[in-house]
Amino acid sequence: MLGSIPPVQESGNNFVDLPTLVKQLCDELPPHPAVGAPINGAVVARVKEVLQQTRLNPREWQQHAVFRRGRYTRNIVGYSPNQFIALLLCWEKGQQSPIHDHSGAHCFIKMLSGRIRERKFAWAADGTVGPEAAEDPGLLDASKPEQSVGFMHDSLGLHRIENPSDEEAAVSLHIYSPPFRECLVFPPTGGAPKTAPMVSIFEPESARKAEENSPTISLQEFCKRLTELRSEDGVKANLHTVLDHLVSAEMTDIEWASYASPAHFSEFHPVQHIIHCDDDFSVVVTCWSPGQKVPPHTVGRGRMMWLKVMHGNLLFQEFSPGLFPWESDVERQTELGEGSSSFLEECGVRMHDLKNTSDSEPAVSIQVFSPPLTSFTFHSEKGTERRDLPRLVAQAPGVESFSVRAMGRTAGRWFLSFRGLQSLLNEEFSRPEWKPTTISTLLTKAVLNPQEWRERLSNAVPQQPWDSGGSSWPKHVLVAQDKHYTIILSYWGSGQERSVAIEGGTGMSWTLVLEGELEEQAVNIGNDGPSILRSSVLKEESCSFLSSLETSGALGADMVERSHSSETPCVSLHVYHPPLPQAWMRG
Repeated sequence: MLGSIPPVQESGNNFVDLPTLVKQLCDELPPHPAVGAPINGAVVARVKEVLQQTRLNPREWQQHAVFRRGRYTRNIVGYSPNQFIALLLCWEKGQQSPIHDHSGAHCFIKMLSGRIRERKFAWAADGTVGPEAAEDPGLLDASKPEQSVGFMHDSLGLHRIENPSDEEAAVSLHIYSPPFRECLVFPPTGGAPKTAPMVSIFEPESARKAEENSPTISLQEFCKRLTELRSEDGVKANLHTVLDHLVSAEMTDIEWASYASPAHFSEFHPVQHIIHCDDDFSVVVTCWSPGQKVPPHTVGRGRMMWLKVMHGNLLFQEFSPGLFPWESDVERQTELGEGSSSFLEECGVRMHDLKNTSDSEPAVSIQVFSPPLTSFTFHSEKGTERRDLPRLVAQAPGVESFSVRAMGRTAGRWFLSFRGLQSLLNEEFSRPEWKPTTISTLLTKAVLNPQEWRERLSNAVPQQPWDSGGSSWPKHVLVAQDKHYTIILSYWGSGQERSVAIEGGTGMSWTLVLEGELEEQAVNIGNDGPSILRSSVLKEESCSFLSSLETSGALGADMVERSHSSETPCVSLHVYHPPLPQAWMRG
């Protein structure tokens, strides 16, 4: 019975994706902080509390983690012009920073994995580094939430960060408010400090300006016009209209600062980030340091791409058909000069790459994809790499937010909390013409935070840890009960006994396997006895849809049996429509 399934109160932890955290920081930090401003105690307390409670999905932030043997690295994951920058710092075993200041900024640190040690130093009277602080060096530890957040300001002195471990790498999230392009580094033995850059690119020397007499629109206006192009004839009827709008698009000063500032350029790879996504289009800004390229890739059969070079020059290369791009010849090269706009209709089928041809000048480009694209799959001799495109900047005014229908048409994953999943389910179920296939797509693309669902399971059965086995009954946790649906989280233990659950008369149900494998059988009860309609093994991250009615591609099933028998446990998420008045679970 549903009453026997324990609902779990949400903890104080803040399970969010990176874009949501960026939005929260926008709300908490001063909109225009002054360089060198004294410590704002109220702001520091609020931001530290937000970071203390924040639990990011490791699968999301790990895509931005770049490690190098010779030194630690900085990688942008969030930005608000003149307000703050969020950087992911990656520390190999034993690596450390020089002693440095923060150019008058507030500096917040949130540990994501491993540990780092902070050594503080006083300022000497002559502006050089003074003695190390007498107190024990602070240790920030990702495994201990109460010790995972730190704060530093120039009025507190200088500091050096180091990874004390010779066995484990570390990753820390750093928030600097306001952003700064350079800081002072100090020799440990004394002496005058030196200025060190915090960004790999300063300004593109001549960001292209449109001629005064030519009609132009801002990037925000361009995105707005894309949303107005939806027509019964489909996007293909608007191919030339999209290109015409793109030709007219120019970035305003605030858009340059928001989407292509010096902080947006990486020394390791082009920085690609989404600034707009609706049901039909996604818009991606790419910042290219000199000589950088994206590996060979396709964008998917049937997907169209428009491209405009806002600054610099790019080379588009298309490869001849072959098994691997590095074994294929370049069949066609197209030089894309500054200000050029193109419609590249074959790129969805052919393997291709893009490169900044200059050894000294950065480049900036705008790409438009339809259907929307939010993820690339790159191919190289090292293997295949799937990279989800981040949203670095908080949602701009006037630009449409992401919707569940846009998710259904994108090529990419969506990092969600349970709360985010409920929001998208509410959006879809509130439509008069809601579709079961949209719910299936939503669950297939969703990547839930393992820390969140493990916490829910642990809190539900404190007397018996969720990762222990020995029971033939799966453990169930009520995640949400809404007028349109019920969400249940199930744990199937490991051990010798087989865990079995049987359901009947539940209307429509979706099952997403979060970890392990789950066997599922759809059964009809006829005059001649039960007959199996479908039997399958659901692997990790796979989703199934079943219905008691023959509708929306689902077989009409009177009963569903799910079972698990393995030495490794299984965790699954179940969505039921209509909501369950009771859980028809029985062993």
